[in-house]
Amino acid sequence: MDRLFLVAVKAQEVKQLKGLDNLEKRLLNAQKKKLSNEVLRMTDLQNELFPSQSLQERNTNFSEFYLEYGESLIPKLIENLEPLKNEFAILTL
Repeated sequence: MDRLFLVAVKAQEVKQLKGLDNLEKRLLNAQKKKLSNEVLRMTDLQNELFPSQSLQERNTNFSEFYLEYGESLIPKLIENLEPLKNEFAILTL
């Protein structure tokens, strides 16, 4: 085989490997960006559901909801909440 041909093949191999490394870096950066966006969305949701890293009822008084939604609030709460269950309930009023 021609020595120049082997040198050209080796150069092409190096070029291809470098291209694969660049693609891998781009993929990792895209994944980091996507995951950081998802983490941000989850953090925002957690902050909304658990303000100041505590339960909402520790920060927002029941009377605020009662003033906003009136007498219809209590029947909705009775209908939707099961206080003896060990789980959270999210109500949309």
